[in-house]
Amino acid sequence: MYNTLIYKPIIDTPRFLFPHLSGVFMLTAFRSAFSVIVAAFTLLLALPAQADYIVDYTDIWFDANATIGVSGFGINFVQSGNSFDYIFATFFIYDPATGNPVWVTAGMDRDSSGAYFSGDIYQTKSDPTTTPFAPKNTNSQKLGTVKFTPATSTTGTMVYTANGTTTTLSLKRTPLTENILNGSYWGQATIRSAGCSSSIYNGTFFNTLVLAVAKQAGSTQATYTFTLNNDSYNCTMTGTLVQEGRFQKIDNAKYVCYSGSSKIVDGTANLYNIAPTTQGIEGEWTSSKGWGGCAEEAHFAAVINPS
Repeated sequence: MYNTLIYKPIIDTPRFLFPHLSGVFMLTAFRSAFSVIVAAFTLLLALPAQADYIVDYTDIWFDANATIGVSGFGINFVQSGNSFDYIFATFFIYDPATGNPVWVTAGMDRDSSGAYFSGDIYQTKSDPTTTPFAPKNTNSQKLGTVKFTPATSTTGTMVYTANGTTTTLSLKRTPLTENILNGSYWGQATIRSAGCSSSIYNGTFFNTLVLAVAKQAGSTQATYTFTLNNDSYNCTMTGTLVQEGRFQKIDNAKYVCYSGSSKIVDGTANLYNIAPTTQGIEGEWTSSKGWGGCAEEAHFAAVINPS
């Protein structure tokens, strides 16, 4: 999956189903019975330490300070590795001395602190591609170094030195075309709850989900619908959809949940890192006051329902 989710070992405790996605996020959620949650939480305490979720920075990036864009200028990231600790970057930039277009590459490794990626920049020259490729005529020259420090999943700072000239860029993901994610999905989610009205609801829960997405053509509004526990809970998240490179987000979405006719959540949520995958969709949300008065951090992934 493109926004790679590295799951921690957690308990299989159903909590949300995702039936529908749209310009507005409708969410149908359920909690398992009290005894199931208590048992799941007790077992959770005995589980080993787990790896954190990580972000895939694969995308086309541009200079965020250039409000009208810079034609012919950009940086491509392709991230790989079992822990996504390596980024291969290609730069299509301008030579500081001549203004001519320059193509350079870099391999960056994640620092042991996890805070940034760094490596060396190279420029490679060879025969024109119109002739048979001759490896002996290829020459790679190290130009300098590069360091990329993410600020968020969609922004960061890059500092690179090439031929003695240092350049600092504030980077943002480049939106190319809008991701149309309308459809019905089946999948799973992990939801971390903290600060709940009752401490028995604190913890990390594994959830099977049904998700539906819908967005009207020409509208910026989207609706995500999550259904859990055979429709015992129905939650919706509604707001303005924003495209950031491959990702979409909805800030301050209206977040409402019902259990039957009783409203059990009436607040806001932030949906982010929503992205299409080759099989479906994935994303995240946070809320300061979700089900049970909990602060929620959720990660979900689902495959398209072909029916």
